[in-house]
Amino acid sequence: MNNSVRITNLKLKNYRNHRELSIIPKKDIIVIYGKNGSGKTNILESISLMNSNGGFRNANLTDLIPENHYGPLELFGANFQIKFNSDIYSVGLGLKKKGENLIKIIKVDSITTKSENLKKKISFFWIVPRMSHLLQSTAMERRAFIDMMISSVDKSYSERLQEYKKLKRERLNILKNKKFQNHEKWLDIIERRICSSGLIICDSRRTFLKSLNNRLKVINDKTESLILELNGTLDKILREKPALFVEEYFIEKLKENRFKDSISGRTNFSANKTDLVIYDIKKRKEVKNFSTGEQKLIIISIILAFIEFLKKAKTEQLIFLLDDIFSYLDSNYISSLLQELSKLNIQTWITDVRADWILNSPILKGMIHKINIGDKHFKVPNIKI
Repeated sequence: MNNSVRITNLKLKNYRNHRELSIIPKKDIIVIYGKNGSGKTNILESISLMNSNGGFRNANLTDLIPENHYGPLELFGANFQIKFNSDIYSVGLGLKKKGENLIKIIKVDSITTKSENLKKKISFFWIVPRMSHLLQSTAMERRAFIDMMISSVDKSYSERLQEYKKLKRERLNILKNKKFQNHEKWLDIIERRICSSGLIICDSRRTFLKSLNNRLKVINDKTESLILELNGTLDKILREKPALFVEEYFIEKLKENRFKDSISGRTNFSANKTDLVIYDIKKRKEVKNFSTGEQKLIIISIILAFIEFLKKAKTEQLIFLLDDIFSYLDSNYISSLLQELSKLNIQTWITDVRADWILNSPILKGMIHKINIGDKHFKVPNIKI
């Protein structure tokens, strides 16, 4: 029996370019295609808003409302019917004014709830076009990519990241006080908690990357020599020293940096001062020096390794969102990726401009619900939000 979470109905009203839209998925893999500007990404973005305040675009909430929409905010909304095991939930996303700003409202079965409560029931992993250039992006984006993979299968890790962020903010608030020396005992307590939480985060990342490395070795001969590592100071020391030694080192660095952090307003030594580095052992160099095409295929290989990881994890609360990532892949990579995803038994939403690659594969045609977003019969009037 299929126990994985599924979106069984999606409805949008006055969401970006969609006045009224309804989708009832018929298969586990849904491919939404159509010309550029037709609103394919907007559909996936609306889904991602269930897990993130600004969605995978990190959008300003005011941008979600069409420019020519002059009606009340109540006429804006995204509604989802979600099935998990034998339970069916109705999830509604709306907006309301708070002062000069807009805030997001989430309702589950008509009861207002917090995003954190919804995350306990459903999580998302998304790949968007900018991730194909991940190796040329910032260290923060690469770290966030790893954190998103871990968080999608480990709720406690996501909570740990939030706790760590909160503790660092609390410490900096104390350091803003010119007489922060008067709060030394309280700083000692917070810094020890920061170290404890930070080292757990470091260890989780290290363990996860080790698992990915093992799976990269068996994907194909192009990835068997790839090694993923984190280059942060704490990550390097943890590979050589006992955890207790690293914890004391971490605490001393925080104490040593108190004045510096009070001036800069940021934590200059942290578990997040790290970057994902990928080496090719055979070629003896980092893959960031490879061609753009090779780098994109390496990212897809990492995704395939992650899918292999998910097979063992047996996650039931995860949904994949793949936004326009097939434009630079040949049909063999596309077929391999989708067939591996189908083995996970999870719902996957995909956007593409043409989706003609489906026609070339009888296997794919049988597993995909293909939707032409430009089809006039697709839009459904009189949607109740």
